[in-house]
Amino acid sequence: MKYTCPHCGEKTFSPFAKARCGGMSSAGGRCPKCGGRCVNGKVSLAVHTVLTLAAAIMIFYTYFTHTNMMQVFWFGFVPLVSAFVLGFLFDMFFGKLIEAIRRE
Repeated sequence: MKYTCPHCGEKTFSPFAKARCGGMSSAGGRCPKCGGRCVNGKVSLAVHTVLTLAAAIMIFYTYFTHTNMMQVFWFGFVPLVSAFVLGFLFDMFFGKLIEAIRRE
């Protein structure tokens, strides 16, 4: 399964390479054929924001309502790691690559 480069229109990005391209604030990943920089689009930005916000709310709620430190660790650490993993998986298989706005 390959994804299309927005610059040259060739299917050059594997799912792992697409996920490593980063979001709209990053420099992006280079296309192996044309050398253009590509990033994941606005949908990826929105998904990452929602996942991180949900993890932060769960961490704060757990910190202020639980006294057992083991519960604070599991209900604080696991949502944060899950947000990053789910965001990475979303970038791998969903969304669309766009041209990078940031210039390096």
